[in-house]
Amino acid sequence: MAIKKVAKKNLKKASKTIKEVEKKVKSTVNKVKDSSPEVISTAKTYFKSAEKQAKKIKISKFITDAVYMLLHPVKYFTSIEADGNYENAIVKVLMYGLITAGIKILFNIANITLLGTVSALILMPIYAMLITFALAGVMLFFSYLAKGEMNFETALKAVASCIFMYPLSYIAYHIAFSYWILFFFSIMIDLYIVFLIYTATTYCLKGEKGIANVIFCIFTLFIILIHFSASGAMYVSTKNPKVGFKHHFAKMQKQQAPVVNIQ
Repeated sequence: MAIKKVAKKNLKKASKTIKEVEKKVKSTVNKVKDSSPEVISTAKTYFKSAEKQAKKIKISKFITDAVYMLLHPVKYFTSIEADGNYENAIVKVLMYGLITAGIKILFNIANITLLGTVSALILMPIYAMLITFALAGVMLFFSYLAKGEMNFETALKAVASCIFMYPLSYIAYHIAFSYWILFFFSIMIDLYIVFLIYTATTYCLKGEKGIANVIFCIFTLFIILIHFSASGAMYVSTKNPKVGFKHHFAKMQKQQAPVVNIQ
């Protein structure tokens, strides 16, 4: 009998808890139903804002911006503003990274594998982002020396605008059929990038031109010395290993060739 009484009490308690849970579930469902118009309106406004941001990012504009910057670098860099919108800059960098990956696949179409294609499509945009962030840091360092602004957003946008040099330099390095053509492309592209960083430092970050001129003259001489130094040959060769290897191998053969004395 005692066991039956305990069982009845437990059943009553269980039924009460079930009823309480049912009440809570009903109340929460009613609340969701009441607030659903607000949720829907919030979702609509969110998707509208996302759609507007997506429309602002136009791929075709990146190409026109690159051409305009080549022709009018000073005007282009002065138009860059720090408005908190990083999307265009990041999309631009990733797009040029994908373009470079496509160019790499075309240059190696005879030997490239599926794994090589996938790795190029993944790694080249990542490399483009790493180069962009590294150059933005270098630009901020030069701006600090030239007593300019220390605005990372402006520096990132300026470098992202210059990243069109990534696919162009890849094409230039891989159409070079001799070491000295590769050497010429290497030094000219590196000096042009220095010029772009100098222009961005003085006009985007408003560094003092007098100090910037001295800093970038020293940096330009450093780039030239690297190319003409003994280790510079390896630096140039890394941009097209096939051409570099042929050049150095032929040089080694000449040095090791036996000298024949004709009497």
